[in-house]
Amino acid sequence: MLLDIGVVDDPRQAGFYAGIVESVFAFTELLTVFHWGKLSDRVGRKPVLLIGCAFSALSAATFGLSTSLGMLVATRAINGLANGNVAVLKSVIGEITDESNQARAFSLFPLSLAVGTIIASMLGGYLSNIAATFPSLGNTFPVLVKHPYFLASFVAGLFPAVGGLAALVWLEETRPNEPTEDEPAERVSALELLRDPTIWPLMYSFALLSLEAIAYQALLPLFFFTPLNLGGLGFNEAQIGTAISLRGLATIGVQLFAFPSLVARVGTTRLFRILMAIFIPTFVLLPLLNVLARTHGAGLKWAGVGAVLLLGAVGNMAFACNMMMTNDAAPTKRGLGTLNGLAAFFSACTRMVGPAMANALFALSVDRQALGGQLIWVVMVAVALAGWHSSLFLRRLGRKRG
Repeated sequence: MLLDIGVVDDPRQAGFYAGIVESVFAFTELLTVFHWGKLSDRVGRKPVLLIGCAFSALSAATFGLSTSLGMLVATRAINGLANGNVAVLKSVIGEITDESNQARAFSLFPLSLAVGTIIASMLGGYLSNIAATFPSLGNTFPVLVKHPYFLASFVAGLFPAVGGLAALVWLEETRPNEPTEDEPAERVSALELLRDPTIWPLMYSFALLSLEAIAYQALLPLFFFTPLNLGGLGFNEAQIGTAISLRGLATIGVQLFAFPSLVARVGTTRLFRILMAIFIPTFVLLPLLNVLARTHGAGLKWAGVGAVLLLGAVGNMAFACNMMMTNDAAPTKRGLGTLNGLAAFFSACTRMVGPAMANALFALSVDRQALGGQLIWVVMVAVALAGWHSSLFLRRLGRKRG
């Protein structure tokens, strides 16, 4: 898209400007996501969700009409500024569930993200520049010729639009109107939450988990594409697409079938610690795949890739654990939005810097052969160790909100 609208002439520059566009979204979300969560504690969950859906639909639809870098940045900035839905949705799930169905409900949250990613990739591939594939459509709708990515972005905007309409019609307000007898009348501030010895370790571990996950997501395509002699696997585009699709399917499988039963058997806090530890061998095994690919056949190489993808999918269940623990740690029923907004703030921080950090360290490892080309993996193992260590300070939580 950046090439088609004239932002860059050299395909090698596209990644840099694409990073700028996505960083703008993360930065603007960082500025407002906590305040959206806090606002939902005051005015209710439903109004904030409807605002988020409306602006997400608008920004997605207009993204495909962009003709300059400024328009691309503006549409993504609008989306980020109005994007409080993730924090508020976590609050809604916490308010409509109990111990009997909490694990199942929270497992559907990352599951929906995985399904959405797969659908979005397919729609983006099929609907982008569709007038070149079906010239008759271009003759009927000239806008598809002038803006070859409009149809893909317009269809993307339909999803939050339909979601918003469904929420408007069927979603009932879940925010409690009045405090219970054992709750303070005043709402808790962000600083007061961070002083809580239960909540601060949760936020710290969530930030490290988000950093690990976003770095893993950014590094996989780079590692798969990098030639064997430079430390990667030398996959072509089709092989990379197959691997990424397998990752999505593995994520769906473990979230849908494994997570609820594991929570029931192991417990949320203990399971979270185990899942955080899984990221350590995941980052250790990635560079070993290069050795495997050099010395053995394609079958064993793909078996190793499958093992790493499965480990990453299993480790990703830690997000659902953290969501459950965060909701259980809320000091008051009416403070769920503020607490989830705070968690989303920490997540946005890591998503803003994580991909750039991972890409830069990977490039340094490959181009300069830093630490024999292993610098990126040494750093990521250290981050994974820090994430697991942070989980050891978490307290066991029950649903203490009455």
